[in-house]
Amino acid sequence: MAKKKKQNQSKAKNIVEKNISPQPKGEQFPPYFTNHKLLYLKLFLISVLLYIVTVGHDFTQDDAIVLTANDYTKEGIKGIPKILKYDTFKGFFKVEGKDNLVEGGRYRPLTLIMFAIGYELWGDNPMPYHLMSILWYGLTVVLLFIVFLKLLQSRNNTGYMYFVAFVTALLFAIHPIHTEVVANIKGRDEILTLFFSLAAMWFSLRNEGEEESISNELLAGILFFLALMAKEMAVVFIPIVAISFFVFKRKTIAESLSKTVPYIISFAAFFAIRSYVLETFTKEKAPPPTELMNNAFLKYADRTDNVLQIVDMETGEKFATIFYTLGLYIKLLIFPHPLTHDYYPRAIPIMQFSDPQVGLSILIYIALIGFGIWGVLKRNHIAYGVAFFLTSLFLVSNIPLSIGVNMAERFAFIPSIGFCFIAAVLLYQLCKKMNNGKKITEYIQFQPAMVILIIVFAAASYKTITRAMVWKDNYTLFTTDWSKYPNSAKMRNSMGGINSDNSQLEGTKGTPREIEMLNKSLEHSTAAIQIHPLYKGPYLIRGNTHFYLKQYDKAIADYQMVLKLDPDNVDAVNNLKIVQEAQKNDGYLQIEQEAISASQKGDHDTAIAKFSQLTQMLPTEAKYKFFLAMAYLEKGDPQTALIHAEQAKAINKDPNNTARIEDGITRIKSVIQGGQ
Repeated sequence: MAKKKKQNQSKAKNIVEKNISPQPKGEQFPPYFTNHKLLYLKLFLISVLLYIVTVGHDFTQDDAIVLTANDYTKEGIKGIPKILKYDTFKGFFKVEGKDNLVEGGRYRPLTLIMFAIGYELWGDNPMPYHLMSILWYGLTVVLLFIVFLKLLQSRNNTGYMYFVAFVTALLFAIHPIHTEVVANIKGRDEILTLFFSLAAMWFSLRNEGEEESISNELLAGILFFLALMAKEMAVVFIPIVAISFFVFKRKTIAESLSKTVPYIISFAAFFAIRSYVLETFTKEKAPPPTELMNNAFLKYADRTDNVLQIVDMETGEKFATIFYTLGLYIKLLIFPHPLTHDYYPRAIPIMQFSDPQVGLSILIYIALIGFGIWGVLKRNHIAYGVAFFLTSLFLVSNIPLSIGVNMAERFAFIPSIGFCFIAAVLLYQLCKKMNNGKKITEYIQFQPAMVILIIVFAAASYKTITRAMVWKDNYTLFTTDWSKYPNSAKMRNSMGGINSDNSQLEGTKGTPREIEMLNKSLEHSTAAIQIHPLYKGPYLIRGNTHFYLKQYDKAIADYQMVLKLDPDNVDAVNNLKIVQEAQKNDGYLQIEQEAISASQKGDHDTAIAKFSQLTQMLPTEAKYKFFLAMAYLEKGDPQTALIHAEQAKAINKDPNNTARIEDGITRIKSVIQGGQ
């Protein structure tokens, strides 16, 4: 009897190891429905093909922070010790203290180490980095499917298990809200965080009733530590793991919590390292950021004395705005349009609790929280999806801590798993209902679900591909997105900068296109200033643009405003010197042109006066002395002309002027001799 029981356990143990899972009695499935390798391949290829268009893309957006402008990353393998030693932003900002512009600092060395190794191998060629991000994404989608197969394995319904697990992974793969993460190389941190968190979760599930071993728990802890080293966001998987065991493996609360022990140990180790590196407890805590671009919950005080002042939002305004953005996340998960890379102030307006959108969002979240708690206790699968979504979104909601920005599509990357799982369960239930509650055992009975899936797949894939193409380069990204949220100061600043910079590229400079782009730059940078009057970025950009247009007085005024806001701004100091010098040179050129014009018109007195002015302004400039000499000669005063010509010869340091001055002196002497 004991021997038979052992054999049965052995059979159960090998279920997942087989390529084709065994079928419950009375149910037959086509091979493609339960063939693991085929399902893995489908999900991987779909994920990769959706984003293959990004392989030819340039670096964009935040890639500069972690790669192209990060000194530590660009050192290659030699930079790895520094990456481990300092804040993630240290190698980009370089200036002491600027790496902590965002409250709390950032310690995410794993991705930077990968980029450093990549830089050692590929340098600044963006193609391999994009390709690696796509491959990691494909692997993550496959792993998501595997983990949900493990979670659902305890149900005595193979159709439900495969359908829900596959559709969850498929919807996750094609969801357009993920384009920021996959198309932006910097988004690799989100992908790795999810990948290693899921891998840790898989080993925890594997340890349940199959190959129970301390090595599984150890591997789960190590993988979770890697997830944390990619991004702190991984911490949300501690409660998610507990909820998963409670709902799917029907563990008690105490047993479910015990499954998180390896995760808690890993987090404690990570937190200790992070605190040491960022000097969390030894360094004096910096005050909250007072720059609107780093603290989304600031605003301008009402102006009664024409003095601009940044102050904290009122508590009601802050939380009303937070709930408004939480509502936007749900809206974008259901209907992902429009998508943008920028939700900075004031793309998201300051909201009030009296605003209908805020009230609706609050009601939705109250219902979700209530249903989530009740349903999880009942081990309801839809409630699990709700709990997954709420738990993973909470950390980036701005409620527990400020994340520096109102919201971002990348923050929905992990929470979207809960949404995709809910959609998969509902789709299964719909299909079952349309088949009169019968078990789904034949392909034909999947037709209602297939129609819906095909429509969703086609629409979402189209949106994902077209959105991924927008991430081609900064110019394409900015010019596509700015009109969606025109009140974003950061977006307007970016538009001003990209137009100003591109106007000076070869092929554009000196053409009507240059003037068009410079005018656009002025429009956008001025709009950014109107939204955020104390934002130094657009003043600097507008100063550059005025300089290119030779509007020197306006350029000087903009640079001086930058220095008023930031007295040590190196760019403003250097640019101010350049524009002042250019203004002088253009002033000299204007006087020179007026002198030459007067001489051509026979107005010798005006020509002499203008050239005399230039010799006083630039006493070491030989050419103006020579021009003055020629003006006196043309007036009929060769003696005075000879004096100035000899002086020009004495101070001349330009070999190109030597022959001309010598010829002039000879000509003047000839006139004098002829007169005698």
